[in-house]
Parts: sequence; structure tokens; C-alpha cells
Amino acid sequence: MITGDATRYTLLLSSLPYLPPPLSQQRFIPPTRIQIGKALALLSEEDAQRMQRIHAVIHWSHLPLERDDATMIDQVNKLMAGEKSLFLRELMLDRLELRTLIAALRRRELDRKPQPGEPWAISRYTGHILANWHDPAFGLGHLFGWLNEAARLLHQGDSLALDRLLMRESWRRLQRVDDRHDFGFDAVVLYMMRWNILDRFSRQHEGIAVSRFESMVNDALADHKLVFESAGA
Repeated sequence: MITGDATRYTLLLSSLPYLPPPLSQQRFIPPTRIQIGKALALLSEEDAQRMQRIHAVIHWSHLPLERDDATMIDQVNKLMAGEKSLFLRELMLDRLELRTLIAALRRRELDRKPQPGEPWAISRYTGHILANWHDPAFGLGHLFGWLNEAARLLHQGDSLALDRLLMRESWRRLQRVDDRHDFGFDAVVLYMMRWNILDRFSRQHEGIAVSRFESMVNDALADHKLVFESAGA
């Protein structure tokens, strides 16, 4: 029987493998969702609920511009305010600011600059972004050195290279705070954030492999009728 969180999370973290950076030379397959689920079963009930709330805030996906921004921002602010760990609140804000910058780049490409007073993001830099809307890096290139490259890749429509750039930057930002957390729940959340990056990267590779295979099949079948294809197909 597990008697305390220190023992609980030592067991949890020791049951999971080391995670190398994305795009490293190491051949690595991240733990499966089933393996991760078994490890997270060691979380206390309270921390399992905290993990769900944090996941709701930092889960990375392409932001749909059609969503109700005001409702989303209100919900996220409430979730962040309820988190007792200062380290995790800062981690969530950092991830949201990354999302804000990418959302701003996308909006600019679509010529959809937020209107004054319009709720559209959570960041310390929203005012600065709007004041420097036509600068490639929103006047923040000295703070976010990757922004100019991200703007270029987005404008060129190179979504694969952009996604990889964002994965590398997300990983770097997690490394930057690696010595500031305790080795309890904070460490588990940090591991999960890294795992999400690598899981996304591995799925990206799966997608590339499937697309390449389908392309090869289509090339091989070009101008050739399938033997068993019905005449009316």
C-alpha cells in the first residue's frame, strides 16, 4: 500500500522511461497511452483531478478561430486561479503565451486582427502584439527568437516545418524550468508535457509514413485499371 505522495510519485516517475528531445538522433518510441494511463493511476484522487484541469489548459492543438474566445478565456483563468502550485501556474501561462503568439500569426495571415476590447488570448503581451501587428515578430523578436522563422514558415504554408519548430521551442522552454520544480506532482506534470510533445512527434512520423505509402500506391496505379475493378466503378 502506498502511504505518501513522495513514495507514490517516486514510483510513478521511476516506472516511466527517460524522454529524449524531439528530432534527436536517438531512435525512440514514447510510452503508449496505455502505459501512461497505468502510471497515472498512481496519482491521488485530488491530483488526478488537478491533472485533468491542467490538461484542459495546456493541451496543444490548432486553435479554431470560430470558438467563443470570451468563454474559453474565462474558463482558463478560473482553472489557473484554482491551481495551488506557483510553478504550474507559471508553466500554464508560458504555454498559453506560446499559443497566443501562434494564434496572432494565424490571425495576421487571415487579416483578422483582434478589435480593441475583443477577448482573444491570455498573455502578458497582447497589448504589445496589437501595437506592433505588422512587425514580423510583433516587436518581440528579442524575447522570442523563433518568431520570425515561425512567421516565414506559416506564410509559406510549410506546416510540417512549423510544427517541428514549435515542438523544439516547447521542449526548450520546459528544459529552461527543469531545475525549479519539486519532485512530486510538479515533476509528473512536466513529464506529461514532454510526453505529449514526443507523442505528437511520433504520430507526425506515422502520418508521413502513411502519406508516403499512399503516394507510392497512387503512382504505381496511375493510368492502370485495377484487375478486380468493376466496370461501373
